[in-house]
Amino acid sequence: MTVVDEFSLLRRAYYPLVGAVVGFFTAVSGLAMLVCGNTLGLRGHVRRERRRLVRWFHAPAECELPDRDPTGYVLLRALYAVVGGVVLIAASVAALGYFGWALELTLVHRIPLMTSVVSLAVGAIGIYLCRQFAVALGQGDIATAKRYLGDDGTQLRLRELERTRADVVRAVDDERRRIERSLHDGVQQRTVGLALQLGRVRRIMQRQNMTALADEIDRAVEEATKLMADLREVAWQIYPSILDERGLEATLRGLSMHTTMPLRLELHIDREPPTAVAAATYFVVAEAVTNAAKHSGAKDISVTVMHPADRLVATVRDDGIGGANPEGGGLTGLRRRVAALDGVLTVHSPAGGPTIVTAELPCAS
Repeated sequence: MTVVDEFSLLRRAYYPLVGAVVGFFTAVSGLAMLVCGNTLGLRGHVRRERRRLVRWFHAPAECELPDRDPTGYVLLRALYAVVGGVVLIAASVAALGYFGWALELTLVHRIPLMTSVVSLAVGAIGIYLCRQFAVALGQGDIATAKRYLGDDGTQLRLRELERTRADVVRAVDDERRRIERSLHDGVQQRTVGLALQLGRVRRIMQRQNMTALADEIDRAVEEATKLMADLREVAWQIYPSILDERGLEATLRGLSMHTTMPLRLELHIDREPPTAVAAATYFVVAEAVTNAAKHSGAKDISVTVMHPADRLVATVRDDGIGGANPEGGGLTGLRRRVAALDGVLTVHSPAGGPTIVTAELPCAS
């Protein structure tokens, strides 16, 4: 029990210093993201900020998840956290250096005892003042977070709606999987059995010289074969089972088999993203490619998927006539699907082209 208490005392002593120093670097990085217009990066930045306040300053647990636009929080922190962090780091280095110097001279008996006591006391007071300054910076960060990111009744409701929306997307994907399995294991298998049965009947009729009926059976076999191809296409459009079996990259490479135009693929997926992100990415790419093939008159369609550290970015570009309506039904549905995962979908389609559809989805591990 004593060990735990001593550890708690030590932790309370140095945690604010570490939290404030980390806060200096996050203030600089947050300001850089704001200047660069990295909206998705700012969301991740605020998540890390809330975790910092909870861990190092024991902020309330409700500061754990982001709700509001982080712009005000980042700007206000830039006014005091950068300067405060520089002052804190410089003062802490000076106080710790002075205390260490006094302690070293004391241990080797280089200075009188009274001078040692005074020097060590001055160094300890300096460290204590630095710690209190770090606490003040942390309290300022907590107050700023409550002011610009904190919860109210509306925000709590919005958070619940966001969670519900994400649950709905997952439920829809689960239902798509169920329908795809039903088509694959039920309807398609029965159609295959029908085609085989018709083939046996045709061979029997040929042996009995029933040519006219054999021709009719041939046409029936042909129709059954087309039906199987249509069912496979419908199953793929509902939910490609290969996505669960072999991952996003294999699914995107297989997409070219289901389009009327060749695709230029540039895929840099070094690790498999979460299932919901992978599914959203596939449907964004598939819908954009389908639209380009049907409506744009494009001769070239390229798909690029990048996977940086904390997000996945998919871009579909075609050289068609442009003029795509970002508020159209298909693109609106995709935008909602992406937004349900805290992502951003943008459509750039001026008259005359090109059309560029970009989906940016967070998928930090």
